[in-house]
Amino acid sequence: MTLLGVSSGVLADRTDLTGLLAYEPEVVEFYNYRRSMLPAIGRFCARHGIRPALHTPVPYDEQRPLRRFAPTGPDPDEAATALRMTEATVRCAADLGALHVVVHFPSPYPPYPAAGFDTWCRDFLDAACGLAREHGVPVLVENLSAHPLLHTAAHYRDALTGRPELGLCLDLGHAHLLGPEQGPLAYARALGPVVRSMHVYNTTTERYPEHGHEPAHAGQSAADGYLAMAEVLPALLDLTGAPAVILEHRPPAPGDPGPEQIGRWIRAVIGHRRPGHPAPNGPPLRTPGDPGRPVPTEPPCLPAHL
Repeated sequence: MTLLGVSSGVLADRTDLTGLLAYEPEVVEFYNYRRSMLPAIGRFCARHGIRPALHTPVPYDEQRPLRRFAPTGPDPDEAATALRMTEATVRCAADLGALHVVVHFPSPYPPYPAAGFDTWCRDFLDAACGLAREHGVPVLVENLSAHPLLHTAAHYRDALTGRPELGLCLDLGHAHLLGPEQGPLAYARALGPVVRSMHVYNTTTERYPEHGHEPAHAGQSAADGYLAMAEVLPALLDLTGAPAVILEHRPPAPGDPGPEQIGRWIRAVIGHRRPGHPAPNGPPLRTPGDPGRPVPTEPPCLPAHL
């Protein structure tokens, strides 16, 4: 069973959690909320039978918006800040019984020095692996498309090898922007059950800079540069057995389908999966009734060389 989720980023008013219900989600991935909102988030999820998930950072209590999250530096102070935010998010996720934590990796901003990059990656991933093991919450790194040294499916496969406590949150838009040879299907084939969640939205190379994460809907054509979502998403789920897909579009704009229509269409697409493809060595699929605490996998987290 694949759970349908939605990101709090779809909300124009992030405090109006009831705006998420139109998507009929089984999971909500919360992002960038103050500590004072956590009790309301817990009550909301309990009231509506929703599993929470968290996207680093939660909590986030700074007055200014978060502009940079740089887990692999190269500024050591930024790397330390990113790790502190990740630790706080994992602790919060354990308290909430969250399905998973998502964290951006690696640092997407220039410059991109090669010297020291392997060490910065290894240090962050080892720390994230330890947090996942200590708190019993899967930590999923999200693929980004900017860093020239770590952005392809093979790069992420190599980075996560030997770290069973970690997984990948496959961001379909980021992967799609890499082109058809390096797109979402390449990730699914390379990583298989290491993909434990997906961020679902649509975009094109031309539209992304201005329009960002567009809601996925039936009117988007591959001929116009969009990801062929109705064909690709079921194939991705067959290849990975991902326990959740998370709608992660911007707030719907005039001309977009409404939340109810978006949610119903994606749920129908998910329902088109062909049975019989969960990978034998993949992570156990979790359902809303499960406690959400994975059993640590042996051997323990080992350093991986990029």
